[in-house]
Amino acid sequence: MSPPRPLAIRIVVGIGRLLGRLLRGSDRAAGGLARVSATLGQVALVCLGVHLAADQLDDRALAGLTALQGWLDTTLAGPLGGAAESMGMGFDALLFWDGLPLSTMSAWLALVVELLAAALLCSSFLLTGRKPTLSWSAWRSALSIHALVLPITLAGVLLAGSWSMAMAAEDLMPVHVASRWAAGLLGLAVLLRFGLPAWGRAVAVLERSGKPRRDLLVALVMTPVGLLAWMHGVPIWGWLP
Repeated sequence: MSPPRPLAIRIVVGIGRLLGRLLRGSDRAAGGLARVSATLGQVALVCLGVHLAADQLDDRALAGLTALQGWLDTTLAGPLGGAAESMGMGFDALLFWDGLPLSTMSAWLALVVELLAAALLCSSFLLTGRKPTLSWSAWRSALSIHALVLPITLAGVLLAGSWSMAMAAEDLMPVHVASRWAAGLLGLAVLLRFGLPAWGRAVAVLERSGKPRRDLLVALVMTPVGLLAWMHGVPIWGWLP
């Protein structure tokens, strides 16, 4: 039987073991914090891109509703007004579209589409495994409306979100040509760090849902958001002649 170690040695050994446990725990905590931070960054990037597209959707919905109201005034106001007067009512009694709050209606439409699109796009990569593998053959086997719309829409939204962050950073910097380059590099870093992994996770797990009606409804929500994100959130259009 070996003699007991001196008290000082036992204290040092105990402290070493405690420090080892603390370091192992801190490593696990840091890894978990990094995963959570990456996920939050991906969600924030999607929300930025979708919001940019929704702003454009609001403007276009208002323009469309205004044009529709004008067409109704031109086409139906006369006949309906005459019919109302023949029944002893005021000329505008049957003009149901007159006085509608078009700006409020367009804003609510854009908000609903924005929330739905953000939820659908975020769920496409949040509800997946951590390290899915991209495969061309797997994507072809899952080819459907959803498999076509989701990658294009998500790519446009992530690009728009990265570009929004770059523009916000440039606004905070002194007016100089170097600021534009620095902001552009920041946007690229954000896209590579958060956007590309999110896109890869979402596309890698695509599969046929077997529900074409649901896929069509999802596509009707995503398509205008993706189109407007590509049109107004991707900087290359301003560089073209």
